Amino acid sequence: MSEPALSVAFFDPVNGLHGTARTGTTLLFERGRAEVLPDGPRIERDGEGFRAELEGKLALRFEPIAEAAALGPVTAHLCAVEGEVAGRELSCLGTVGETAGAPQWQQLDALRSISATFDSEHALLALARRPRGAGGHDEELVSAWLLDAGQPVVAEEARISTVYDGAGRQRSAGLELWLADEDLPRRCAGAYELWARSRSEAA
Repeated sequence: MSEPALSVAFFDPVNGLHGTARTGTTLLFERGRAEVLPDGPRIERDGEGFRAELEGKLALRFEPIAEAAALGPVTAHLCAVEGEVAGRELSCLGTVGETAGAPQWQQLDALRSISATFDSEHALLALARRPRGAGGHDEELVSAWLLDAGQPVVAEEARISTVYDGAGRQRSAGLELWLADEDLPRRCAGAYELWARSRSEAA
């Protein structure tokens, strides 16, 4: 049996730096400016955690801070992240995803994920799979996991909605979570923030 495929993501709001990486590709964002790298880092287990390294670009250690979240075919780990990216030291939160098998793309129209990491005791992870030919968001298969005051909670039902602009770019996303013994859903929403560079930076 082959080892699960690993992917990582990190979110550093202090430096406006975040990214996602897996085998074959690395995507870095710094205050709205994106850099796509053709190579993915070497990601491997390191004791109870994980290590991701790409020469000259990143060297990060991911240490799980909560029990793993089962999101359909993906096992996700909420992690504390320490290390260096593009010459900058960072200390933030991130995720590691373990996928046991490749997605059956011929059966899917879309595969989307959401990671909202507020602090070490509050976070939200969700994965949505839209079957081929589905009419809309209401037919998606959504798995969601919530860390609430340090306690992991699995959502009984979840829905993701997105808004796109005229160019087909996602501008906002909303999530509704139905938890056991709660009559109303919990809601979370976010919008894409465009960082503007000053004239001096542009010059």
